[in-house]
Amino acid sequence: MRKLIPFLCMLVMLAALCSVAAAAERQPLRVAQYPLVVQSSWQEPGLEVTDELEGQIDRALHVPLNGTLHRVEYLPEKDCLAAWDEAENDNGSQKLKAMAKAVAEKLDADLVVIPVINDYVQYTTMSWHWDRDIILHSYVSLELVVYDRATDKVVDKKASRFYDDDYSTTGTASYLAREAMTDLIQQVNLRGYIWDRPAMAQVPAGEAATQVPAGQDQAAAKK
Repeated sequence: MRKLIPFLCMLVMLAALCSVAAAAERQPLRVAQYPLVVQSSWQEPGLEVTDELEGQIDRALHVPLNGTLHRVEYLPEKDCLAAWDEAENDNGSQKLKAMAKAVAEKLDADLVVIPVINDYVQYTTMSWHWDRDIILHSYVSLELVVYDRATDKVVDKKASRFYDDDYSTTGTASYLAREAMTDLIQQVNLRGYIWDRPAMAQVPAGEAATQVPAGQDQAAAKK
């Protein structure tokens, strides 16, 4: 048993070295993750809410040991914002789908992620019923736009939540927004853009558009 332990340790170290070597040969996936875009809304979420929603995106795109594996290169936020301004200067105000592709070209990004709040409303009223007190009215509408250069496709999904009942912490706009963002991350399979794309960076540019979108069944895509 004592002789087996050093042998197993050596195998683990060898596997780790092979992984690092493979990562060094592969070009990292260039990801442009935008801060939360707040569209015209009656109310705006507080900083705590926007930080939490952006944190959900962070966790979905997180790669453990990325400093060693170099699987992903997260582009600086200031560069992403500068590319956004350039795209607007070149083409004026555009729909988010067009903007996502435009900034990808300027940043040479493989993946562009744009989270959006379209509506964020919360207020209370007093109930007219003798057995009820404060009534909470909340409504949120979120959107997640993702452009994948490997497939040259833009995915644009929306999710909304509303609450109209006795006051409850699970009915607040912040709580509903977190639920909606969780839904969107699952709808677009955001993690799949990182983990379900083996050797995407090594695909010749002319063949990139034939790749299967992240999370899509390979067999179904061939039909």
